[in-house]
Amino acid sequence: MSPQQTTWLGRMLLLGVWMVSPLMAEPSLGSSDWARDRHVAARLLSEQSHVRAGDQWWVALELKHDPNWHTYWINGGDAGIPTTLQWDLPAGIEAGPIHWAPPQIVKMGQLEVYGYEGRCLLLIPFQAHASLGSKGPMTLHARAHWMMCARTCMPGKGVDLELKLGLGVTNEATTPYPWLKELRKAVSDLPRKVEADGRFHLSYDISSRLYHLRSDQGKLPSDAYFFDASGQLTSNQPQKLCRQKSGWILELPRANYASGTVEGLKGFLRVTDGTASKSVRWLELELPLPQP
Repeated sequence: MSPQQTTWLGRMLLLGVWMVSPLMAEPSLGSSDWARDRHVAARLLSEQSHVRAGDQWWVALELKHDPNWHTYWINGGDAGIPTTLQWDLPAGIEAGPIHWAPPQIVKMGQLEVYGYEGRCLLLIPFQAHASLGSKGPMTLHARAHWMMCARTCMPGKGVDLELKLGLGVTNEATTPYPWLKELRKAVSDLPRKVEADGRFHLSYDISSRLYHLRSDQGKLPSDAYFFDASGQLTSNQPQKLCRQKSGWILELPRANYASGTVEGLKGFLRVTDGTASKSVRWLELELPLPQP
């Protein structure tokens, strides 16, 4: 190769590096890097890679647990502390509370408790206000804490997560990220909130220490379970489903550690259809306890 050709090739390589470097340095938008605290890894995923003032969208905290390990729902039942997020956000960005995915019944030693194994998405609603700036990208900082348990428990040390988002509208705003379908399915799978409109009734029997959750509508399901978020029920005793003339009753044992005052219940009701399909419905209930 002649000296002239070598010089020309060198210039072209330098030009290529100069053109590509800004793209390589561009931070990935819409997802954070993974961060691990021993047996659980976490990252943030956004429904949108770019936002404008007035936008409302979802961000998910994805948790990936090592086999046999779990973290906890908003109420772990007889043991456990829920996952928390502390946000440090740019001006004009507001985060709502965690919208909890339907929990699982998991084992902590000999106890049955409420939490998540495998992978789960915890959803957080976000809003961009009119005060949002016009220069991007912006960074959403979060510190996530969890308690992780298997046969024993480990208090979390906490991990720091950074989610970068662009401002304004670009073609990237509609990029079909690989997690987008799963994130939107998690939104659609959130329990449907049911108002206290007479479909469900709550009572309490002081002698047996049992709540009775009664439905006067529909056939007897093949299974029903109430995940209590109010701290009134034990997670380590079975709930009994009983048929009645019209509808059904679910007997719910009150926890020995519950507050002295017997109160109403709030939480998620999982109902498994009594038909061959065995379809599962999740309902969010908040039921007052009628005063005598």
